[in-house]
Amino acid sequence: MTLVEVLVASVLLGIGVTGLISVATLTLRNQQRTEQRAAALYLAQETLARVERLGPHVWMLGHPTQGTRQGPGVVYQWTLHIEQLAAGELFSVSVEVGWSVRGGGGTVELETWLNDYEAVAMTPEEEREQPTPGEKPEAQRR
Repeated sequence: MTLVEVLVASVLLGIGVTGLISVATLTLRNQQRTEQRAAALYLAQETLARVERLGPHVWMLGHPTQGTRQGPGVVYQWTLHIEQLAAGELFSVSVEVGWSVRGGGGTVELETWLNDYEAVAMTPEEEREQPTPGEKPEAQRR
């Protein structure tokens, strides 16, 4: 084996290793973005489910329309929009969750229509027991 062959082999090996390292870095970054997006979607789904359970009327009477949730290395900000439509007790409900981290961030938005013909108000005691979006349930706090 000549010196030229050794140099060519070293250069090719260096290019290959550099390529593998950059692919691994890109994969890790994409995984983190996917986890952040999944957490934001979970928060949006959780908030919509709470509004659906209580009813849009009850929610508008005293529940928060925005808030934050702390995640590992990221803070999610959510905003809830409830609008009554012209057709009876039909409401347009949307939740937008945004986050920002070094090197990027993003937003997700979920929207649905809810029927609130049978708005059921919770007693103050039942309402206190329910965690707000972003808060752990009582059983998980311990």
